[in-house]
Amino acid sequence: MAQASTDGVLGCKVFDTGGPGSRPEGYGDGRVCDGNITGTVHDTKADGRCPYVRIFFTGGGWWESPWAGGSGKAVDFSGFHAGEPTSAVLDYISC
Repeated sequence: MAQASTDGVLGCKVFDTGGPGSRPEGYGDGRVCDGNITGTVHDTKADGRCPYVRIFFTGGGWWESPWAGGSGKAVDFSGFHAGEPTSAVLDYISC
């Protein structure tokens, strides 16, 4: 995760799970600003695996995005989780 901050702007952590082509299931990207989570998860292959993003936070908690299903599909997501984000990973379910 990268830190992005400017005077007068919320402190945000930007995340990506490797970008297109880094994993066969897909990829995800977005940011966390003061607990507010926004992003997109992309399914890049018709393989029966639907990717989703899992963001880990200090204190042991995590947040999961909805999953994207179907090659070429992308799902925007938003949510909230208190605490400092520490990492983001791409995972998948069989669908």
